[in-house]
Amino acid sequence: MDPSSLERLREVLESGWIGLGPVTKQFEQELARSDLVGKYPVAVNSGTAALHLALVVADVPKGSAVIVPANTFVSTAAVALQHQCRVILADIERATGNIDLGSVREILEAEPDVSAILAVHYSGIPCDIAGLNELSKQHGVTVIEDCAHAIGSMWQGRPMSESPHIQAYSFHATKALAIGEGGCVTFPDAASAERAKRLRRLGIDMGARSWSNPYDIPELGFKYNMGDIAAAVGLAQLEGLREKLRKRRSIVRRYRERLAGAPVELVREPHDSDRSGGFAVPILVKDRERVRKELDAAGIESEIYFRPLGEFPLDATRPTPVAERFARDIICLPIHPLISLDEVDYVCDRLSGCVT
Repeated sequence: MDPSSLERLREVLESGWIGLGPVTKQFEQELARSDLVGKYPVAVNSGTAALHLALVVADVPKGSAVIVPANTFVSTAAVALQHQCRVILADIERATGNIDLGSVREILEAEPDVSAILAVHYSGIPCDIAGLNELSKQHGVTVIEDCAHAIGSMWQGRPMSESPHIQAYSFHATKALAIGEGGCVTFPDAASAERAKRLRRLGIDMGARSWSNPYDIPELGFKYNMGDIAAAVGLAQLEGLREKLRKRRSIVRRYRERLAGAPVELVREPHDSDRSGGFAVPILVKDRERVRKELDAAGIESEIYFRPLGEFPLDATRPTPVAERFARDIICLPIHPLISLDEVDYVCDRLSGCVT
């Protein structure tokens, strides 16, 4: 946590205003100025809430079908079910871990009731946004980007924040901008953001209040708002975020340089002009469990992102063989802003000994 978090928290606690208030508004303004997230950010209490609010504000019809990649956290599919939609799983690209547009096309041709695609930028690696735009126009479906891993990512040399789609970000404790619990949803237009701001707090509209009528609720919403305590931590974390992202990218580069000749598959961006935010360092290996145990014995913690969604009770039965194989082979190596390049070299040396 950034040291200024304590001072910012003290100011909030002493102000007597700890719920949704002026610090949350300031956090949203600073996010917008940062260009690290999409336009018109609306702060909420989780990345999951951001995804659900995105579906609602996009007017995705209840009862329709939503395409979700099989390689993602359960939240991406859960929000579609909570919105009373049917989930259809798309397979993924082994090289990137991202949604396979060929699989999406097959679904769109076979399923006439698809209304939206929830595209996940796995480990911050950008999806094919141009391809998603083309499918959106051809089939009249909404594209919503799950950017939980993708703060600060670049697509074809441009910030992901320039995407024309609604985007949902997570500020969970594991993320590059770590609040503990929190997130934001961004919109291509101000009107949608204003609607989201009402819906995140039960749909309450304070603009219509009078002496006899304290507020109105023209559209029922949710209890998704961020409060000023979380926003104060977010402001502090945002101060040093660019430097943390720079450090993460330098760590990713070191891993790639050191593992270039090793018998592992590097999961990475498809184009030189793309750049991830360095959320994770995913690799694919044979005999994954043995390799993880040997790394653990060497004091190296690894992680698995994710189990394929087909393993969970989502009523989504479409086969996704690439995602299933990907989930058997994936290992994510240590990365955080405090890890040294010498420690990265140690991880690579021990890993190379495990997989040769």
